Amino acid sequence: MFAARLLTRAAVARPTVSYMAVRSFTAPSAPLMQDILKELYIKEIKAYKPAPDAKGADTSAQVKDFKAPITPAVPAIDAAADLKAWEEANTEVADAVTAHVVEEDEEEEEEEEEEHHH
Repeated sequence: MFAARLLTRAAVARPTVSYMAVRSFTAPSAPLMQDILKELYIKEIKAYKPAPDAKGADTSAQVKDFKAPITPAVPAIDAAADLKAWEEANTEVADAVTAHVVEEDEEEEEEEEEEHHH
């Protein structure tokens, strides 16, 4: 019995409301706003026409015409005579230096042999 009273009181205390929760869309959603802004921006970009540049006529006076550089001439040198003189001069010096180095090497070898014999 006690349980029946509790259930009755709970039913009386809470009136049953039968309403349906309805979501209202009064403000546009964020993605919808982005699409509108994006479309406006693209429309303005497509409609943009740059003004004709009046300064374009002055630039032709500032630019010089291209002229290809002159091809250099082949140098005319009689190198055979100079090369022969150089070869002769170097062989004399090279022979003198080589002979001097060989003499020094022979003297060092003789000194080493004498030290080993003692």
